[in-house]
Formats: sequence, structure tokens, C-alpha cells
Amino acid sequence: MQVSLFSGIRKGKLMRWRGVVAAFACGVALMPACGQRQPKTRLKRQEFGKMQNGAPVELFTLTNKSGMEAAVTNYGGILVSLKTPDRNGRLADVVLGFDSLDGYLQPEPYFGAIVGRYANRIGHGTFTLNGVSYTLARNNGENALHGGIKGFDKVVWQAKDVSTDAAPSLELTYLSKDGEEGYPGNLSARVVYTLTDDNELKIDYTATTDKDTV
Repeated sequence: MQVSLFSGIRKGKLMRWRGVVAAFACGVALMPACGQRQPKTRLKRQEFGKMQNGAPVELFTLTNKSGMEAAVTNYGGILVSLKTPDRNGRLADVVLGFDSLDGYLQPEPYFGAIVGRYANRIGHGTFTLNGVSYTLARNNGENALHGGIKGFDKVVWQAKDVSTDAAPSLELTYLSKDGEEGYPGNLSARVVYTLTDDNELKIDYTATTDKDTV
């Protein structure tokens, strides 16, 4: 998987990243027998838990025609599980995660989450852009890490089913308002997860801003 981060976004410009996870079964035919009707690709949604304020959080499971499954929650855009077939066609989860929202609400190492606005550390929690100095929320000693105290991994994103006949697809969107965690500009982020029939999990990131930001 390619690790993507929101870096150097300029006002009015659309920035795009893509991460792809591919899992292929070895030496086994996953296609249905000739004449057998193929199951349609699908996206299932279910309750995953509730935030401390009572806000509901959902889990979305994308399934392709060979049975591969990717489960994503709209809390932090977390990839909760990725069940892929082995050489014998048996499914196994190949990512680390928790079985319920409660595990993610405790301190944990960003398992499968979207991080932002900035991935990695910003030293001393400060940066200068266009001659203006900004002070960020510090959550890693004196540093700002992965977006701060309440980064993209700790917010509930708006979810929408954008599946096509070709593949199940989930869209998550979030508006990070000007000044959130100390960052400048209203940043509109969009992440789309697509599970193809080639056993690829595609993750597309786009973002726009009304002010220069990192």
C-alpha cells in the first residue's frame, strides 16, 4: 500500500493520491463454473458502535464476486479488516484491527486509519507558511503527530455508497474547518474505497482548500 499524506495543498487546487492493496489467490480458480450465475458485487452497512456523545458509527463491508471482503468504518476511515483468499481459496484477515468501535476509542497505534491533515510529525508543533507562523495541537511530546489530538483518524466521516455495476465502492467525506488543530484553511477531504473483481482494494484521496495549507 502506498502511504499518502496531505502536503502542500494550495488554494483552489485539487490534489489527488492513490493507494492500492492487491491480494491474489495463487493456483486456484476463483471464477464460478461455466453457466453458473455469478453473485453481484455488493456493499453492506451495519452499526459498529456509538461515540461517547451517542453519535452512531457504521461499518461498511465491500465484497467482490470471488468472496474477498474489505470492512471500513466511517470512524477515522479505518480499514477494520481485509479478508483475502489463500492458495486454497480460504479467506483470512490480513490486517490488524478490533472487532468493535470500543477498541479504536482507546489509545492504539492508528491501525488502518486515515491520518491528517498531516502524516508523521511536525517538530515542536509549529510551521511557517507564506510568512505566517502556525501553532498546532501537540500530542507527541512537543510535536504534532498525524494531525494532532483529534486528527482525521478520530472523527466520524460522512459515508455514501457510490458502487457501480463493476465494483462496490464507498465514499467518505469530511470538512476540516479553518483552525482545526491549528491548521489554516477549510479543507474538504474525500476518500473512496473500491474493491475490484481482480482482488484489488483501491483507495483514492482528494482534497480542496480555500487557503494555502500543509
